[in-house]
Amino acid sequence: MKAYRKYLEPAYGEKAFSVEIPAPEDIDIENPKVWRNKHIPEAAAGILNAVKKTGCYDEIMTVETTDTYLERDGERIPLRLYHPDGEGAFPVLVFYHGGAFMYNTFAIYEYVTRYIAKYAGALVVAVEYRLAPEYRCPVGREDAYAALEWAEAHCGEYGGDASRISVCGDSAGGNFAAGVSLMARDRKGPAIRRQIMIYPVTCFVFEEQPYSEQRYAKGYFLEYNSLEDPLAPYFAPDDEEARTDPYNSPLLAEDLAGLPEAVFLSAECDPLLDQGLMYAARLEDAKVPVEYHIFEGMIHSFLNYTYEKSFACLDAVCAAVRR
Repeated sequence: MKAYRKYLEPAYGEKAFSVEIPAPEDIDIENPKVWRNKHIPEAAAGILNAVKKTGCYDEIMTVETTDTYLERDGERIPLRLYHPDGEGAFPVLVFYHGGAFMYNTFAIYEYVTRYIAKYAGALVVAVEYRLAPEYRCPVGREDAYAALEWAEAHCGEYGGDASRISVCGDSAGGNFAAGVSLMARDRKGPAIRRQIMIYPVTCFVFEEQPYSEQRYAKGYFLEYNSLEDPLAPYFAPDDEEARTDPYNSPLLAEDLAGLPEAVFLSAECDPLLDQGLMYAARLEDAKVPVEYHIFEGMIHSFLNYTYEKSFACLDAVCAAVRR
């Protein structure tokens, strides 16, 4: 893959002094359900305990939720709706959680989605898409797109405004936000107001390792070297065509014209930083409006913590949804 310019040139500095670097998450591919059953409750409890110490906890816990589902391929895909205060019609945000396409659930992101519903005044539709390696690409991505279609068709029943739908996700979820934006354009599907991408994966195929990977691939929580195919379990074995499919690797798309306004929120000390910067530049070249935020000193997944910049990131998401 040829090298692309970056939207801007970051400082590539060191992590903030206050940032704690947890051990890398290493899913047991042979026993993914067993690994998730242990990891997810532990991670969710840790996040909840941290959020309880913040000033927003009592307020976001007033957000009411509705659990429902969509049907696809004979299976039920869980959806959780987070209801804002007041009377509609509300802007709508379809949210795709991160987790390397292989783990995480609603529970990990409860504080994020509640915060957005509360302070953006938005109806948030969170999607429990199916995970690899049990469900390989494109199952999860198509679940994500089906959730967008569901939101357009049904959000009005919950006070949402179908003319103001945005998509958002972090990491793997950011990849889905980018991918479904391309899919909606090409399939003449739901009109998306904004695509909001938080430290997204934008390409699975690199001939040379991006500098941010060289700088932060070890010792900064997410250990990611694109030349070693770190997300191989997401794909069927030897499915190189899927890796270069623009819906999976939007950076490789030939035509990016006509896509919704893009908002990027990246961590500085993240191996995925350059992926976002390169995709933002390509969108800018295609005349797509771009807004870019880099949170200095932060590491991948900082959204799920309670640093001051975690809340600044959430506030930037809320502002983008409200506009």
